[in-house]
Amino acid sequence: MMNPSKNEVKEMRYAVAYLNIVPLRAEASHRSEMVSQLLFGEYMKVFETKDEWSYIQLEHDSYKGWVQSIQLHLVDEKEYLAFQNSTKVKALSDFSTILVDGDKVTILKGTNLPFYANGFFMFRDKKISYSAEVISQKQSRQKLIETAKSYLNTPYLWGGKTLAGIDCSGFSQMVYHINGYTIKRDASLQAQQGSLVAFLTQAQEGDLAFFENEEAKITHVGIILADEKIIHAAQGKVRIDKLDQEGIYNEELKKYTHHLRMVKSYF
Repeated sequence: MMNPSKNEVKEMRYAVAYLNIVPLRAEASHRSEMVSQLLFGEYMKVFETKDEWSYIQLEHDSYKGWVQSIQLHLVDEKEYLAFQNSTKVKALSDFSTILVDGDKVTILKGTNLPFYANGFFMFRDKKISYSAEVISQKQSRQKLIETAKSYLNTPYLWGGKTLAGIDCSGFSQMVYHINGYTIKRDASLQAQQGSLVAFLTQAQEGDLAFFENEEAKITHVGIILADEKIIHAAQGKVRIDKLDQEGIYNEELKKYTHHLRMVKSYF
């Protein structure tokens, strides 16, 4: 068996993101599709390095992809496991700024604050002050809906997870993540979780509605609101549209844009 070259290493390592937004790509190339994003403070396993790229799996949802190695900070297994078993505290403010080793880092809504306690969190073995609002415990449906509405008019961005740009499943995942619930990254994976709601009339605010394409594949997800409405990322932004048994009706376009497949509850 040939030994791997110095440009291709396959061994289990661990890392944490130290920049506020890092693209996660399908392949080890800048030209490859951005399938998701890493936010500051996200821990991960590093399975493989190839040239300037690392193939990683995120701790919180097991999502995999390629990221530039230089955008990661390596940690040991002890720290990774400690974070995995810790209480997860997330930033609730839209934007805030911290100093890490003298460098300014913008903290976005939903960012992990590792090992947070009493206004401080730990990063690179340093205690960092964070005075903005945080959230840690599971929240109510009402709180989840408030979080969802705070993303209104956020631009649509394939693979996005932030107020600077977000896609449909990134939107549902982040809203749930902020409120203490862990769901998968893609709509098709989220649809495999939770409990099936038999009829749309039995759905409650905060439940997720899933939609299928012509090949019966789940390709879209949104968060159910009261009064037969849904909030979702589509047609260029996070928006509120009408929802019925057939699907999502866009009044601006005067047509149905998504065909309803199922509703799931995670509460």
